[in-house]
Amino acid sequence: MKNKPTCKRSRKAPQGREGGVSTPSQEKRYELIKLGVDTHGGQHTFARMLDHQGCQPAQSLVPDAFLEFLKKQVTLAKRVVMVYEAGPYGFSLYRQATELGVECLVSAPERLSRGRKRVNDKIDARELLNRLDRHLAGNDAALRLVRPPTIEQEMSRRQARERNTYRKERQRWMGRGRSLLHTLGVARPGRWWEIDRYQQLLKLVHSRHGQTVHDQVALELGHYLEAVMWMQTKLEKLTALLRKAAGQKKQPRLKAIGPLSSELLDREIGDWDRFKNRRQVASYTGLCPGEDSSGDSQMSLSIDKHGNPRVRAVLVEIAWLLPRFQPDYKPLQRWKWVFAEGSKAPKALRKKAAVALGRRLGVDLWRIKTGRARPEDLGLKLA
Repeated sequence: MKNKPTCKRSRKAPQGREGGVSTPSQEKRYELIKLGVDTHGGQHTFARMLDHQGCQPAQSLVPDAFLEFLKKQVTLAKRVVMVYEAGPYGFSLYRQATELGVECLVSAPERLSRGRKRVNDKIDARELLNRLDRHLAGNDAALRLVRPPTIEQEMSRRQARERNTYRKERQRWMGRGRSLLHTLGVARPGRWWEIDRYQQLLKLVHSRHGQTVHDQVALELGHYLEAVMWMQTKLEKLTALLRKAAGQKKQPRLKAIGPLSSELLDREIGDWDRFKNRRQVASYTGLCPGEDSSGDSQMSLSIDKHGNPRVRAVLVEIAWLLPRFQPDYKPLQRWKWVFAEGSKAPKALRKKAAVALGRRLGVDLWRIKTGRARPEDLGLKLA
């Protein structure tokens, strides 16, 4: 019986497949690869689309392995686009992906589960990928994109935010001291961290509750006092640093806007030229009024607080000073009677006026910073 010829299988990898050997001209066989990425500190979960195919099953990789995966995608397609949500990890992934040749988009964080009671990383990655697909098809409303700052802008902004963190921490420790004194029946402890008041309150506790309680309170309140003083020292150093940086800038300063407020605004916004029109500026401040209307029913709501909360806080603080230092400011003329001395305007209306002035001030500062208007054209006086 004759032996049948056997077919030997080649062990050589097929040409053109992922992981196989291919020439540079064959590698770029996809026009577009889209990636939706849900980021975490320990792993990145992502879903992928190749050209106009469907969404592939989501996968998870550690950060270093994910960067290697991105390198491979760049060799497979002429264009690679990915999107992930901004979060506590900053914009380092954006910079790393951009260096690899990937078009990286960063969207504002939001709930992606579309009302379902089932949320996990794979669902979020697929939803981000679907929104990216619609965005690239021309639907600008599919993603709420944010502008990634440069590393210099991010570190500069971080320094300003660190000051705000110390301020909040100081308030928290002050509140702890007040809570302790309230427990002991001291109704109005006031500024208990001031040395004279601190000693006076300890004497009051001793006279009411005796030596044992006095010693325990002195120990606990002393710890709170050390924390408050440490926070105060750090806060003063950062404030002086920001004031010094503002003084080194050669730009005119407006009345009612001190060097610290001006520096905080500049560092939070980064680049005033990023905005194309006044609507974008007003939206970024989060001071635009909300609305709940349907058909013939129309209802105005409070501000949407949709933008940067730190910019919003600074603008509202400045707005309360405008009636005193900028009486000729054009938007103020509508609300001048509200802030007039002896005015009987309700408190709620005064707050509404301050919010409206803060929104207009943000737009006008953008006009001044970008050279679209001069301060005198808006009724603003220089310091």
